[in-house]
Amino acid sequence: KKSNFNDEPYLDLYKATYNSNGTISEATAVESLNTRWHDGPASISLDGNVMYYASESFNEKEFTKDKAKNAKFGKMYLYKAAKVDGLWTNSKPLPFNSSSYDVRNPSISKDGKTLYFSSNMPGGEGGEDIWKVSVNGDEYGTPENLGASINTEANESFPFITDENILFFSSNGKEGFGGLDVFKVN
Repeated sequence: KKSNFNDEPYLDLYKATYNSNGTISEATAVESLNTRWHDGPASISLDGNVMYYASESFNEKEFTKDKAKNAKFGKMYLYKAAKVDGLWTNSKPLPFNSSSYDVRNPSISKDGKTLYFSSNMPGGEGGEDIWKVSVNGDEYGTPENLGASINTEANESFPFITDENILFFSSNGKEGFGGLDVFKVN
């Protein structure tokens, strides 16, 4: 399916196998999670059995209508899926999703106890910010904004937490070369 706004194809989740000889198998769609809307990006737990990924609020039948434009506008939500017998199943929306703001770009920590994401939810520094939330199985803490040392009045997005707890993210509000430059913080 292609977007009505820019005629670009919708995002989907794919999987491939990294072989011991350094080759990668052909990518195949993750049919059990892909919807008719945008799906992805994703982050997978260290044991490979839990996936956090972004998809659209249309999946929950949550959107706003603009009668003047004859259009429906959704938000990006985060979902959690489990791998059972090699298949991704049991996909559930996270409890802090809201039709009032976007929640996207997940990155789970090595120990699986902290989920980083970007959002324009209230309480941020402005624009889209980097947030984190504690994870304990299917229970989540209260999302915490990473504050002004990371976030600006502009946009910070695409967080990635390494196994060594180094956070990489993009920002168009910090001095750089322009656009969404990549930054890191320990």
